[in-house]
Amino acid sequence: MPDRKTPSTPTRLDKPLLRLETPKRAAKPRPANRGEHKAADHPSSGKSFSGGKPSSGKSSANNNRPAPHPTGDKTANAASRAKTGGKPAKPAGKRPESAPKKAVPTSLTSRRIVYDLLVAVDEGIQLDKALSSNHDLPKLEDRDRRFVRLLATTSLRHRGQLERVLAPLVARKPFGAQANANLILLMGAAQLLLLKTGAHAAVDSTVELMRQTGFDRLCGLANAVMRRLTREGEALFEATSHMDNLPSWLQQSWRHYWGEEATTAIADLAMLPPPLDISVKDDAAGWADKLDARLIGNHSLRREFDGDPSLLVGFDEGAWWVQDAAAALPARLLNIVKDEAVIDLCAAPGGKTAQLIAAGGRVTAIDNSRKRLDRLRRNLKRLKLPADLVLADGASYSPDAPVDAVLVDAPCSATGTVRRRPDILNQREAEDIIALQQIQWDLVTNALGWLRSGGRMVYATCSLQPEEGEDIISAVIDAADGRFGIDPITADQAGIFAKSITETGCIRILPSDYVDIGGVDGFFIARLMSLE
Repeated sequence: MPDRKTPSTPTRLDKPLLRLETPKRAAKPRPANRGEHKAADHPSSGKSFSGGKPSSGKSSANNNRPAPHPTGDKTANAASRAKTGGKPAKPAGKRPESAPKKAVPTSLTSRRIVYDLLVAVDEGIQLDKALSSNHDLPKLEDRDRRFVRLLATTSLRHRGQLERVLAPLVARKPFGAQANANLILLMGAAQLLLLKTGAHAAVDSTVELMRQTGFDRLCGLANAVMRRLTREGEALFEATSHMDNLPSWLQQSWRHYWGEEATTAIADLAMLPPPLDISVKDDAAGWADKLDARLIGNHSLRREFDGDPSLLVGFDEGAWWVQDAAAALPARLLNIVKDEAVIDLCAAPGGKTAQLIAAGGRVTAIDNSRKRLDRLRRNLKRLKLPADLVLADGASYSPDAPVDAVLVDAPCSATGTVRRRPDILNQREAEDIIALQQIQWDLVTNALGWLRSGGRMVYATCSLQPEEGEDIISAVIDAADGRFGIDPITADQAGIFAKSITETGCIRILPSDYVDIGGVDGFFIARLMSLE
């Protein structure tokens, strides 16, 4: 029987975290958001597995816009892990809706909700959370709810292009207490240029929404801008590109690491509505038929769907859960066999936890957010899958006994998920990567000490930034002094993602490499093994 390390003396790698260089923005930086966003499985329904990670910045057309202050519980999971002294976010400037609200005509209800969502995103709230917490959205008909999501995501995805179009039409951009009026103009431009809303309806609804949100003095501006857009908008939009929607720091980073062609392809994919990817407990082929979906790599199901996944057959019965095809790979690479002891760190909302349980593991799911852990509990209850749930900080937690495997789906910038999470483009800055690196380092170096001799760990981030993937693992291996090493991933184990295996035996998934199947989330995955 192999020797077991006692959990009372976990293996901690004492080498200080490398301060890896990241591209810098020309604009004056704001303090780094210390928050964390888990990889979202899908944003379509509050009932499905969905979550996410952060993001920020804006393209060169947007860098003059004041940086929003993060608010809400966006930083829930990472806040207690980060030891970098993150400060509470400052409250956003006073919003017009803080004054007594005027009655909103029924025809404007949907657009008013979209406006509220965009304001929330600018204040640092995740779009998914803003959607799930909006009390007016459930009151709408299904068609109107889909319109809200479509207009909100379209405005966010194409924000850089739309702001470039609007810039020459607005001599003096609203600022200060009126800054949110720019969001209404953004919505109007999105309806007119991208959703092809009729000119009369787009102009009138934009002007009326400006009035209903308390910007009465700007109604004339809205009318003039929208009417000019009906005449000049198409030509102005043709002069933009999808690259304009990426923050300048992200453009610089991706071009440096992945090249111009891949960066352009990733930006193009990010503008498309995401497909619905599904993981099942068993009988993937059978469920593909039932859900009218195609099978990807014998594991994931994919179909086009813009509604509520919980309305599809099999959801209430707990037969499947929503999860991007690339996000389903890390848990599979642990190669869990029946009754192995497994820890899923940063487990909520639970897509990977469900995979590990379905594979036969005895799973302990850890998260440091009570709300997220409650959500995980509800998701596992629907799926009828058992796990031990633990509310704890993964950077200091220690199990009662060594375990066979650990999955660390670490907090990261989530720049690989901008297609499903367009709010990321407005919420993350290059400077934030350093704080996230510290979280990643603390989690990995603590969790490695939980492994029995010969045990394995999978580390994954849904980030396209090597600072959060390759560089972290390189630093860990360098500091391990032979105690841990990379367990190379084979082509058979990677399946359809075999072409993403790196020279070191890790996996670097670029969305641009999978255009043939409609794209996937960007990921970095490494598998480590205890050699002691």
